[in-house]
Amino acid sequence: MKLTIRAAAVGAALTVTASLLAGCSSGSSSAATTNCTPESQFKTLHDKSLTVVGPDYPPLFTYQGGTMDGVEGKILEGFTTANCLTADVKTLPAAGVIEAVKGGQADLAAGGWYPTPERAKVVNLTDPMYGDPVVLVAKNPSARIEDYAGKKIGTTQGYLWVDDLTKWAGDNAKLYQSPDAVYQDLQAGRIDVALMAVNEAAYRTSKSPGAGLSYVKADPTQIIAATERPAVTSFPTTKGNDDLTAALNKYVQKLRDTGKLAEILKQFNIDPSQANPPRS
Repeated sequence: MKLTIRAAAVGAALTVTASLLAGCSSGSSSAATTNCTPESQFKTLHDKSLTVVGPDYPPLFTYQGGTMDGVEGKILEGFTTANCLTADVKTLPAAGVIEAVKGGQADLAAGGWYPTPERAKVVNLTDPMYGDPVVLVAKNPSARIEDYAGKKIGTTQGYLWVDDLTKWAGDNAKLYQSPDAVYQDLQAGRIDVALMAVNEAAYRTSKSPGAGLSYVKADPTQIIAATERPAVTSFPTTKGNDDLTAALNKYVQKLRDTGKLAEILKQFNIDPSQANPPRS
């Protein structure tokens, strides 16, 4: 997901990632074909297989019953098929995902990861795939964060905007371990508004239409830097595997050019205009 892994989380992840990789959900999807010509040439951890790790993070990435789903699951299903590969998928807690790629235990990470300078030091990062700007979720939400001064504001730990939010809101900022926990407290009225990524907000509001919650893109403000430069997502890949990174860039651009990427986003109730994210 978008999480920036903090030092404590990384330390914990280093001690458990190996065992989780051995025991978590895994399997093959996208069967490789015998008489198949791959679209691109690149090396993978295991011959004829792409090893994918990611958290269970709808609507961006899920893995159940041997099938990847969500926006990035759909992208990767097509990518493996186009390159004559099977997909070996392993689900991990978010804190262990980047560590698995960094440590050479997986070819790439899925789940809506932001391309940050810190992350680029330890893994390769593809070009931006789709936009994921910050939104405010509430009953009749205001687009101005300033309108929530003195109100209880919830968000998930590790997002790009957490430091800015806590600096501005102080004790009124409530940090959670998961988007589910944020949304549950918002529904229960324990917080007044939530700051979420638009993709997860779209998913959760569509699943609970009776809650009366909706979302609005946050107006640009110096209070939250992420509102002035909306976030984008990428696939983190093993450091130095430039051929794999290039192949993913090529495939995603093809999806974008043909309109298929916009169709995938729309399938998961995400604004299809996010298929053309801003580039640095």
